[in-house]
Amino acid sequence: MKYDEKVVVQFKRNSYYQAFCGQTEFSLDLPCDSTELVYFRKRIGKGGVEKIFQVSVGLHGNKALEEMVNIDTTVQEKNITYPTDAKLAIKIINRLTFCVFKSLGE
Repeated sequence: MKYDEKVVVQFKRNSYYQAFCGQTEFSLDLPCDSTELVYFRKRIGKGGVEKIFQVSVGLHGNKALEEMVNIDTTVQEKNITYPTDAKLAIKIINRLTFCVFKSLGE
């Protein structure tokens, strides 16, 4: 999955993203097609991105100029997988298949 596709799917799944972007209610709909992000970036160009950044900094005034910024990372995705019944069942099936083929000498 490409980065833009991940962003669109995360927006759909994450209520924090939706609230940050001004949504007043949680929605399970995709906000846009991922290709629209590519077209948007191409359309505004590097100067447009810089302008958006300057407006963002301007909205926060002197707070944007602080040397140290505290970031809450508790909601960031972690690369953790939890054992589920389905995963354990597949693991058992694969192990048993391996044992059968090994005992048959194949």
